[in-house]
Amino acid sequence: MLQEIRFIQSIGRFEEAKPLQSTRFGPCTLVFGENGWGKSTLADILRSLSANNPAILAGRATLDVTAPQKAILHVAGQNAVFQDGGWTGPRPPVAVYDSSFINDNVYSGDIVSAEHLKNQYGLVVGEEGVSRVRRIVELDGDNRDNNKAISGTENDLKALMRAVAPPTMQLDAFLALPPREDIDEAIAAQDLKVQQARRAKELKAATEPAAYPVPTYSEKFDALLHGSIDDVAANAVAKVRTHIAAHQHHSGEAAIPHENWLEVGMAFTGGEGCPFCGQQLTDRTLIDAYKDIFSEAYKQLGEAVQGAVATLTRYKNGDFRQAAAKTEEQNGHQFRYWQEAGQLAPPDIEAVGPVIGSMEQAAETLLRLFTEKQANLTAAIAADRTTQALAEWNAGRRYFADANTVIGDFNGKVRALKESIDPAALPGLENELTALRAQKKRHEAETCDATSRLDGFKQKKKDIAAEKSRIRKELDDHGRTITTDLGTAINSYLKRLNAGFRIDYREPDYRGKEPSASYSILIREVAVAPKSGAGEIDKPCFRNTLSAGDKSTLALAFFLAKVNADPKLAELIVVLDDPFTSLDHFRREFTANEIRKLCGKALQVIVLSHEKTFLRLLWDKIDHDKIASIALQAGAPGITAIAPFDIETATQPRHVTERTQIEEFAEGEQHEPKYIRTRLRTVCEDFYRKGDPGLFRQAASLEEIIRVLEGAPADHVYKGALDDLRAVNEYSRGDHHAAVPGNPSEEISVEELKQFCRTVLELTRGM
Repeated sequence: MLQEIRFIQSIGRFEEAKPLQSTRFGPCTLVFGENGWGKSTLADILRSLSANNPAILAGRATLDVTAPQKAILHVAGQNAVFQDGGWTGPRPPVAVYDSSFINDNVYSGDIVSAEHLKNQYGLVVGEEGVSRVRRIVELDGDNRDNNKAISGTENDLKALMRAVAPPTMQLDAFLALPPREDIDEAIAAQDLKVQQARRAKELKAATEPAAYPVPTYSEKFDALLHGSIDDVAANAVAKVRTHIAAHQHHSGEAAIPHENWLEVGMAFTGGEGCPFCGQQLTDRTLIDAYKDIFSEAYKQLGEAVQGAVATLTRYKNGDFRQAAAKTEEQNGHQFRYWQEAGQLAPPDIEAVGPVIGSMEQAAETLLRLFTEKQANLTAAIAADRTTQALAEWNAGRRYFADANTVIGDFNGKVRALKESIDPAALPGLENELTALRAQKKRHEAETCDATSRLDGFKQKKKDIAAEKSRIRKELDDHGRTITTDLGTAINSYLKRLNAGFRIDYREPDYRGKEPSASYSILIREVAVAPKSGAGEIDKPCFRNTLSAGDKSTLALAFFLAKVNADPKLAELIVVLDDPFTSLDHFRREFTANEIRKLCGKALQVIVLSHEKTFLRLLWDKIDHDKIASIALQAGAPGITAIAPFDIETATQPRHVTERTQIEEFAEGEQHEPKYIRTRLRTVCEDFYRKGDPGLFRQAASLEEIIRVLEGAPADHVYKGALDDLRAVNEYSRGDHHAAVPGNPSEEISVEELKQFCRTVLELTRGM
């Protein structure tokens, strides 16, 4: 409970405010203050304290005052202090009914706006509902931030995707690409297909590696060297050999091979004469032997041996080496080409150089043997002389045969590759390659990190939606109950206030970003929407269907219904600032009765009013053990006194009449000046006696009041009024004492008297 206002500085009307004596607040406290004398400021101070909202007071800084804002309220045995732009100490719950409450939550002027309905919703659902609304608003903010994070992360992923993926690929498809262990190999293989399709014409025309020339079969050499002419008689051969040996002619070191010319000469045997000299031969046995030897078989053998000699001579001379080396060099180029262009691994073929070297050695040996054979075609060369050379030759031949098999297999792959290349398939191959690269990019660390963040943001979005749905349901259930009961209560108050209308209070409207209250005004059971545009006067609405009194009645009914429905009403301080504005006599009585009821329910009720008659009405209705009466009064220039207030005395007719007469005279109404001058003293005396009855006697004159104040502490709230009180005393004392030299003459200056009237009115504000 608010127990005392101890100090206020630079807030609203209060340049400085202090209490007189122990000005205590009670469970029900009536605060009298003239208009513009600080009642609304007190209401805002309590509102700021309860809501812990310093901005309310920051906006009410006293103009043209340099002193810092400060307020000290004694609440529940502790000081609640506003200083340096913030509150410290206890924060009691306070519900304030004043023009700010109406303007914020019900209507402003003649308009009910969407903002009014939003604020009213917050009051309707209470702190429990508002906390849920705040959480929903927070969740909406979190969701907006999360959506921005989702959008930003998706843009990052799209940038990564666009660098490699097909133009038509969507982000969802990109993110759904599965991992693949052999992705690098797949990309390399697909890239090769693309490159091959791009080079299709070149590849199809490219040359294949050539086969090596294959050397003669070693078996052929073996047969020639080891063979003889079996159908030639042995004695014929012997005869011919003897004859040739006997007639062999040596030309230097070289022997003339007789078999050659003998063989040639045998072509001319046709008669009895010698085919070589033409003389008659009586003994033809030698000629017959020649015929046997130089038969067709012999010729064929000779030709074969001669061919072998020619072949071996070419090997000896390096002809085969050159051909094989050229083939090897050309094939090397081809293998490298197809390895680069077709990714065909070149075969592992041993270099021909060493093989050919071995074959050339074997050829040289065989050539000597064949030369020997050529000299005696019919004689076989011993096998032990040919074995090694033929083995070496055969090994070389197998090398070239095997190499050609390998080359043939490789060329089969080349031909298969050529057949597989289709230049028309290039676009599809390129798309497949791009898709593979996208698949690889999808599972790289940078993409995975972004995807993980995106998944987290999306999960957060789901969590936010789930929490928001849960809170919205709780809010709907809570709001449905509250609004149903509240609508019934408001209509009950409207009925008892004799309002000519009622309201249809509905469930909140959740269509906007923030929920708002929803109701219609029912006049003769015709629904009128409360909200309307500022210029809409051509249809029924709040502004043109309700009088000023009706609007005030609706606002008061709403406040009373809300406060009485508060489950924590027993802990609540209820503040009402002039709650009867625009209300007729009957509604004032009703309001007074409702305030009396609140005094028995709320922790504390504080009523601020400028009308003493309304405060007296409350005074008469409320138990005096619970009620206190306080006034905001003038103390001295720039100082407001928070003083005890005798409501009963203040509402006596004489007192009201004297000060009212002074006010009327100051405003130009006709009163007897001399009488008015005498009232200056009595009004001041009455004000200060009642303002601080502990300091001044009940019958203290103005002179005594001045003397007492001169001895009062320097910080007394009336101390600053001494100069004005002395002036009033000097001006008016001639009407109460014997003649005193220097007293004002009987001639009274009306303007001077009016000035003193204004001074007294300022000194006695709050009477």
